[in-house]
Amino acid sequence: MGNPFLLQACLRINRKEISNKLEIGKEYKFKKKNHRLYQINIPMDLRDENWNALGRCIIIEYTVGKERTEGIYIMVKIFGEKQAKYVTESFVSDEEVNSILKK
Repeated sequence: MGNPFLLQACLRINRKEISNKLEIGKEYKFKKKNHRLYQINIPMDLRDENWNALGRCIIIEYTVGKERTEGIYIMVKIFGEKQAKYVTESFVSDEEVNSILKK
């Protein structure tokens, strides 16, 4: 029996669970299925379910258990339309990484 943890490099949340008006410095709650590990107080992308970048956030606390992860994040940067497009387009998918590693 192993540990069922997923190591996360960004916070990906369904758009309907993200405030329509994100604000820098404001705290927001999140809930995710499964056991996940996040870095605390390290800037990471906030992305929607389609991997669109919205800005950078830091996770300040989270708890793991009962097949879920819940926590609080704070926005530290909100992308404008041009910056969001650039960051979204620079995303490297698991499929792209795997195709390179297989060579």
